Amino acid sequence: MILVCLVVWSLPADAVDIPAKAYAALKSQEFREREAAELELLAWGRQQPEPAMTELLRQSRIADDPEVRERCLSVLRDLVTDEYLKDGDGYIGISMQNDTAVVPGDPDPCSVIRVTNVVADSAGLRAGLKMNDLIAGLNGQFWHEGPAAEPFAAKIREMKPGTKVTLKLLRDGKLVTLEVVLGKRPPSLNNLFQNGPNFDPEAIERADREAYFRRWLSQRKLPG
Repeated sequence: MILVCLVVWSLPADAVDIPAKAYAALKSQEFREREAAELELLAWGRQQPEPAMTELLRQSRIADDPEVRERCLSVLRDLVTDEYLKDGDGYIGISMQNDTAVVPGDPDPCSVIRVTNVVADSAGLRAGLKMNDLIAGLNGQFWHEGPAAEPFAAKIREMKPGTKVTLKLLRDGKLVTLEVVLGKRPPSLNNLFQNGPNFDPEAIERADREAYFRRWLSQRKLPG
């Protein structure tokens, strides 16, 4: 007697069907068509990430074509990376030092933060922060007692990446309002005691993303 076992994948109620045309194009003989199909699936997934990730994970395991499995896994990785970038501590990307200044409209000197460097490709740079800007306020809060840098940094780290904050800056003697969408604090900043020629922030970032993806996979179980 021959026993045949059938594995049936049942999807949750909010599951979505993967776009048929893009899915079929993943098997195309043309590399460009496969690449375009993967981008189309990524755009589709970002419109409905949770159900899309469930379906992409399913296809990455059961599709009969290894190219389809690999590309579904690639799109899934990008969607999980989107989650990774929204997780963790907020980050502006500046070096700073404490200072004091008179803020227009306030009779008393305020504690401010002098921007001494703006990190490349950071939230601060994208928002237009410049060296020697004086940060006088955060979301309407100003500092009159004690240095401002430490409480400012603590507040930023309490917020999630993607949070929009409003800074009050003194620039060229004028009070300027600047909105900044926070980025994610780089994991390399938690390894400041690791230095020397082998210290590679980009490698630390890649490893952290990969570990996040592996944790996501280990915690996600498909219904069966």
